[in-house]
Amino acid sequence: MAQTGWKMVGRRRSERDPKAAFEQYYREAYPLVYNYIFRRVADRTAAEDVTSEAFLRAARFFDRFDAERAKFSTWVISIAHNCIIDYYRHDPATADLEEIPEGVYADENDFAQQTVDADLASKLLSALDPAERELVAMKYYEGKRNVEIADELGINLSTVSTKLSRAVAKMRAAAGEMSP
Repeated sequence: MAQTGWKMVGRRRSERDPKAAFEQYYREAYPLVYNYIFRRVADRTAAEDVTSEAFLRAARFFDRFDAERAKFSTWVISIAHNCIIDYYRHDPATADLEEIPEGVYADENDFAQQTVDADLASKLLSALDPAERELVAMKYYEGKRNVEIADELGINLSTVSTKLSRAVAKMRAAAGEMSP
């Protein structure tokens, strides 16, 4: 018999406290889920709202989570993906990626260069529509292979390759337009 999420906390069992189990999972998964959402909606306030909705849905259906089938973060990201789709259905206007605060992607080691790189990436990503941004984020931010992207999105592998190629071409064209 498979163990449901409320019976598993990390590798240890928590026999009778689903609330404590969820809180532990939440603390561990929040940064990953928030960053996943932020990279797709490119607006801090919207990312916070969508992240809240994803975790509310996860809490509502926590009894369906099976720790033996997937990690909690993977499960919540699949919920978050659906929340992002809902967000774009209800508010098709996308955020201006140029408004992303400096240093959002910055690392302590080289803050200045990371800030410049993040600014450039934001400007290049603004040339893409939300579906293209999703593909680029999955491929280059999350490091997924095309076959994984195709499986996750339920589309043909060659379609993923073609759309990624076109998205990269758009970004290159945008970079060319930025050159002096």
